[in-house]
Parts: sequence; structure tokens; C-alpha cells
Amino acid sequence: MNKNKKNIRTHTIIEKIATFDFDKYYTPTVRLMCHLAMWILFTFFIQINLLFDYKLPFTVTLLFAGRSLLCNMAVFYLFFYLIVPHTLLKNRVVLAILSLPLCLVLWIILNHYYLLVLGENLMSSNPYLKVVNENQRETFAQVISFKSILVNIIVVFYSISSFFFIKIVFDIIRFYSKWFKSERKSVQLELDKLNLERDFLKAQLNPHFLFNTLNNLYGLSLISDHRTPNAIAQLSQMMRYTLYESNAELVPLTKELEFLENYVMLEKMRYKENKNIVFNLNKSNIDVQMIAPLLTFTFVENGFKYGLKPKNEGFLKIDVSIKNNVFHFSILNDKEENVEQKEYSGIGTVNIRKRLKLLYPAKHELKIEDRGKSFFVEMKIKL
Repeated sequence: MNKNKKNIRTHTIIEKIATFDFDKYYTPTVRLMCHLAMWILFTFFIQINLLFDYKLPFTVTLLFAGRSLLCNMAVFYLFFYLIVPHTLLKNRVVLAILSLPLCLVLWIILNHYYLLVLGENLMSSNPYLKVVNENQRETFAQVISFKSILVNIIVVFYSISSFFFIKIVFDIIRFYSKWFKSERKSVQLELDKLNLERDFLKAQLNPHFLFNTLNNLYGLSLISDHRTPNAIAQLSQMMRYTLYESNAELVPLTKELEFLENYVMLEKMRYKENKNIVFNLNKSNIDVQMIAPLLTFTFVENGFKYGLKPKNEGFLKIDVSIKNNVFHFSILNDKEENVEQKEYSGIGTVNIRKRLKLLYPAKHELKIEDRGKSFFVEMKIKL
């Protein structure tokens, strides 16, 4: 239980980060304030470290903290705002890697000249400025020598790593947010397109189905069949569902199955009572689950359309159940051997495959088999 709550909290945090509108809130003014806060905060910590750990006077710590600030800022802005836009962002990865030694050399050179300025303006006898005195004795060639670069690699790395880490993490989050919103927009557009296709299918389906059903009802009414009132009620419920309730992205599973039951019952009216039509619906584990509407309908419609052809051997069997919160649906019907598989792969089936992929990624299975004289479809959805 605690693990689930932790996962939910983590998912919520990631969702908030991903949906944060950086373009709206991360304005130039906010960006400037964030940069200033970062440099001031880290400079303060460097000064505190020198003040309490190395026991240096306040003035000296301020000067050395200024040295770190100058060198780090120069390398930081050169790399992220000049080098990266012209290398990494243009897929020039090798150039970006080669620029790192140049940034290292720049840091070392700036550090050298900063210390020279300190040495010229401060008393060289100051015991705290030993590093300044040593720097004054070095020539420029010694400063940029291979030995000097190797010695200072770890120093420079520790000095700039924090700033680089913050910038990289921030840019990753920002990029992820843009990518997430772009993907969500793309998925929404795809869903909108699929919903239009679904509505188109419903518009095609309803007149055809209505025509057949009304003919059946007319025949029943002529002989005063006791099934007529119930059939009219079932048709009314189906029309209400297809016109209004099935427009939602998710519907109660009970409503979807009720629609399926009504459709099968009305279709069965067209056949003799001894026709081999079986609809097994196990309602034992059905509760408040939600499901995308009309995912199974195309297969049931195709079952009645292509099945039950032979007079004595025609059959159609539908099984629906819920096990461990997984929706199980299967349909098996006879068909004529000369009817090819492609006749079962029209816009309706394509629509269902796309909707399953978008609405239930990694949470569904769909198996469609042409068995020659029969056709089998099996669908499983993790609700």
C-alpha cells in the first residue's frame, strides 16, 4: 500500500514537472533572477568555506570568492550560450567534446591573470596570499603547459561541476516538458482523428442496423409477438448509447456490455431460435470499471455480417469476462473460405488497433486469426 502511494506521489510530481509551462513563467526577468541567485548563493558558500575552514580574513575570502565567480561565469556562459548552440544543438557532438579542453584552458588563464592583479594590488608579504606569489613567478607558457593543465583538471572540475550539473538538469527537465506536451498534443490530435472515424462508422452503422431492426420489429408487430415491447426498449437503449454516452473517452463497462447484449439480442431476431448463436457474459467481477467505448462492436458486427452463412453449420460464439481487472473478449464465427482476411481489416479494425495503442499502451492484446472456415478474434485489456 505504501509503495503504491509512493508511486502515485512520484507520478504526480513528474506530471507537474512535465506539464509546467516554462514558456509562460520562465521569462527573461525570471531567468536573470535565477542566474543571479545561483551565482550569489554559490559564491557565498565558497566564501563561508574559506572563512571558517581555512581561517582566512574576510577581505581575502571575498577576493578569492570573486576569482571563482569570474572564472566559473566565463566558462559557463561560453560553453552553454556560445558553444552548445553551435555544436550540440546542430548535431556536432565531436566539436562540443573538443571544446571542453578549451574551456579548461580559459579557466586556467583567467585564474592566472586574476591572481596577477591581486599580487600587484596587495602586499606580497601577506601570508594568506602565498598562492598569489607563486602565480606571479609563473610565465604564460608555464600556465598553459600540458603539466599545468593536467594538474588543474580536477580543480577546474570541482569548481564548475555544480553549475554545469544544475544547468544540464534544468535543460533536461525543460526539454522533457516540451517533449511531453508535444507528445500529448500529438496523441490528442490522433485521438480526435480516431473519434471522428468512430463517429463516421457509427453514422454508417446506425441506418443499416436501424433498417434491419425496424423490419424485424415490423414483422413481430404483425404477429403480435410478445418480444416486440422488449425489442423496442433495447433498440431505444442502443440508440441513446451510440448517440450520447459513447462520445466520452471512457464509459462504464456495464453500459458497454449492456449495449453489446442488446445488439446481439436484436440481431438474433433475424435468425431462427435453433441457430447456433452463443453469447457468454460473466458478470461476476464487473464493478465500476471504465473502458473505451465500441472497441468490440466492429468484431461483433463482422461476426453477424460474415458468419452464420451455412444453413446448418453456421455458428457465432462470443465470450466476455473480467479476470483480475482484465477485460477478456473473444468471438468465433464461421465464414466462407473465399472471403479473404483483408475484408476484416477495414477502417473499423484499423481504428480499433490505433485506439488500443493510444489508450492502452502496453496494456492490451489483440489477436485476429483467419482459420479458413472460421474467424477468431481475442482481445484483452488491462482496465
